Amino acid sequence: MNAIVVGAISGTILSVSTSYVVTGRLFHRFQAATPQVWRPESWRSHAAAMALQAVAGAAIGLVFLVARSPAPGWELMALAAGVWGALAACILVQAVYVRWHWGFVLGLLLDWLLFVLGVLGSCSLLSAAP
Repeated sequence: MNAIVVGAISGTILSVSTSYVVTGRLFHRFQAATPQVWRPESWRSHAAAMALQAVAGAAIGLVFLVARSPAPGWELMALAAGVWGALAACILVQAVYVRWHWGFVLGLLLDWLLFVLGVLGSCSLLSAAP
């Protein structure tokens, strides 16, 4: 299966599972500590977030292809570190300007680490070249 499709599907699954557990449950109390920075939640906001994470998964699948589809091992971990490092830098830049609680920022970093590892792991295992 194409890595971009695998990335989109695994991104959607991870959005529903790990993001719910990490951001929605484990670190939500830190998010609740700064109510002034959040919009009201609705099914539309959750659906939009899931769609955007599917796009992020597809983009990571594309990066996986551009990196010549590394097999599980050090090359894949280096790719994961690079992708997560770029995402983490973006999160930290936003944290400089937005009054997020530090615990929420740590939760976002963990959530995206698990997301990147999950998508790249899925791409590596499910999009093997014939």
